Amino acid sequence: MIITGYEQYNSLVERMNREQCILTPIFRDIHYHRMENDVLCVGVSFPDETYIVSVSHPDAPTFGAPGGSYLTSEDVQILAYVNGLPLIEWEYMPYITDTHNQFWNARDVNRLIPLTTWSSILKTHAAKQWKVVNTIPQNQTYQNIREMIYTLRQIEDSGMCVNRELLSEHFEKKTLRSFKNNFVYSEYNPYTLTGRPSNRFGGINFSALNKSDGTRDAFISRYETGSLVQIDFEAYHLRLIADDFNIQLPDTSLHTELAKVYFNTEAITEELYAESKRKTFEIMYGMSDETHGIDLFNRVVEIRKTYAHSAGKLVLPSGMTVDVFEPNASKLFNYYVQSLEVVKTVPKLQDVMNLLKNTNNHLVLYTYDSILLDMETFDTNIIKQIVSILEENKKFPVRVYRGTTYGNISETRL
Repeated sequence: MIITGYEQYNSLVERMNREQCILTPIFRDIHYHRMENDVLCVGVSFPDETYIVSVSHPDAPTFGAPGGSYLTSEDVQILAYVNGLPLIEWEYMPYITDTHNQFWNARDVNRLIPLTTWSSILKTHAAKQWKVVNTIPQNQTYQNIREMIYTLRQIEDSGMCVNRELLSEHFEKKTLRSFKNNFVYSEYNPYTLTGRPSNRFGGINFSALNKSDGTRDAFISRYETGSLVQIDFEAYHLRLIADDFNIQLPDTSLHTELAKVYFNTEAITEELYAESKRKTFEIMYGMSDETHGIDLFNRVVEIRKTYAHSAGKLVLPSGMTVDVFEPNASKLFNYYVQSLEVVKTVPKLQDVMNLLKNTNNHLVLYTYDSILLDMETFDTNIIKQIVSILEENKKFPVRVYRGTTYGNISETRL
């Protein structure tokens, strides 16, 4: 049913306050990020009926998106994901697909599609959503994933300021089409096998921006005299595993300390440091069983042995149980570590954002073992507080880098 009057709209809001429902938005533009997009219409679905509320579609009177208590379409995706069900995909009829293809570069192309068509699509979509909601209970793992996504969405909302000329040099035209002004927005996808989110939008892979070809120089501070500040965890996976095993490690450079053991020397050159990282990687992920008598590596080899004959089911630190295709000990251990990384890091990201609330400083990017801040003023006191949150009583040492672009940052001593 398409809402056409205030009496219907008010009745719908009253029902939303009484009964569980699912709210699913359709946006006007097929390219823009939700932060730069406008809602076209909203589907409000109950088990027996779906209502369509126009927010900016010309085919019906427009209303604000209704409030009340409801599940979002993302809540339903989380339920499906946590319980190992396929994510719910949109099934567009050929008319919609053809319209999108024909008017690829048109702004707000979804406004060209009749509201009755969107009504049909939303009803079909809602039927699939209720199959998930009606059969799967919400549990603690669902709540944990929901909180993680809430944190990631806040990072997305901050956006990253860019030099559009440099952006156009390094990315395709569709990237410029996907962003309106001198800000770009990332989009984390948490629905991966391990829960470690990928991060892509508008043709940009934010998790793997090239460090050597000038790409990162396109990303700048939003403030005229501001700074981009990167904070990196040192030997993060090693320290996460050690913490999981309750093994204490030095808070000095771990790769340097390991190099001293590997090569029996105190004089660690850049070449030895790089070789140390390579040897550590081989030990960690099963290419070498040589532990050099180091307790951490002894434990790693032991735990890998427990995975050696696994049928492929793996219980992750997130609480999820996943089926791993073509499992082997190294793959299972790697998946476990990736999940552990997310479980340990994301709550700290929320603490950092809580600290930055009501300041002119923003957490704009999270890339597994580092975060990126956009700061109006390089405030040493704030940085020290962030470092304290991340380091967790020196268990996870970090390094701080600062620069005018993401590409020219250099290490800074506090």
